[in-house]
Amino acid sequence: MKKILVIGSSSVDLTIELDRMPAQGETIKAADLELFCGGKGANQAVAIARLDGSVDMLGCVGNDGHGELVRENLTANQVNTEKLGVSSITSTGTAHIFLINQDNRIIIIPGANNEVTSEFVEQQLAGRLSEYSLVILQNEIPSETIHYIVNCCKKAGISVLYNPAPADVEAAQLMDNVTFLTPNETECQQIFPELTVEEAVTNYPNQLIVTLGEKGVLFHDGKELRQVPAYPVTAVDTTGAGDTFNGAFALAIVQGKSLAEASQFANKAAALSVTKKGAQQGMPTIQELEAFS
Repeated sequence: MKKILVIGSSSVDLTIELDRMPAQGETIKAADLELFCGGKGANQAVAIARLDGSVDMLGCVGNDGHGELVRENLTANQVNTEKLGVSSITSTGTAHIFLINQDNRIIIIPGANNEVTSEFVEQQLAGRLSEYSLVILQNEIPSETIHYIVNCCKKAGISVLYNPAPADVEAAQLMDNVTFLTPNETECQQIFPELTVEEAVTNYPNQLIVTLGEKGVLFHDGKELRQVPAYPVTAVDTTGAGDTFNGAFALAIVQGKSLAEASQFANKAAALSVTKKGAQQGMPTIQELEAFS
C-alpha cells in the first residue's frame, strides 16, 4: 500500500456554540462548550486513515494531557504516531472555535506546533523520506519548515500536496516545486491577488485545485476549466471540511485516480464531514462514503 506522510499541526479544539459573537465590552452566554482533537495536519491524517489509507503523522505536541489525548486519538484512528514528537518547553496547540449558525470562526494558539522546525523534521524523518508516495503540508507550522520540506521532496522526487491554510502569500513562490496547491477560494485570491480564481487555475493547470465550498472544486485540465460539483447536504458543523477534502483528495491521487475523480471523491467525503460535529469525529469512514449517494 502506498504511504502518505502528513507533516503539520496537532491540537485540541475547544468549540463554543453560540447564537452570535459578543460586541466590544459585552458578555454573553454560550449554548455549549465541547472539546475535540484537531489541528489541520492531524485532521488530514485522520481523514486519510478513516478512508483506509496508510498514513504517518509528523508533528509535535506538549508534555501535557492535551498531548496525550491527541496521540491516543490518532492511534485510535489508525494513524501512525511514531514521528509525533513531544515538546518539553511548551504546551499542545489549541484552536478556539466559535460555532455560530453552523458556521465557524477560529483562533489558533500554535504552542508545540511552532517546534516543528527544519531540524525537528530532519530528526524525526531519520532519512526515511523515500518511503512515502506523497507528503501533505499546511500552514500551521513555521513557514521556514514548509520551504525546507518542499525542497527536500523536490530533490527526492516525492509528490507534495500543499494546503496553504491559513493563507500565506509566500505560497505562490513554491508553485515550481509542489505537485498540488489546494487553497479555498478566499485563500486563492489572497495568494494570487492580481488574478481571478479562473485565471489562477488556468495559469497552473492540473496543479492549482481551488475548493469553492457549496460550489464544489475548480481546476484547469490543460484544455479547459473543470468544475466538479459539491454534494448537497444539511450542514451541522463545517469545521474540518477542508481538511477532509485534502486528506481524501491525497488518498485518491496516490490510488491512481484522475484529478476529476479525486475531486469528486474528496467532495463526497467533505460533504459527509459537515453533517456531524467536530473536525475529526465528523470525518467519514470508507464504509460510510461508499454508502453515500
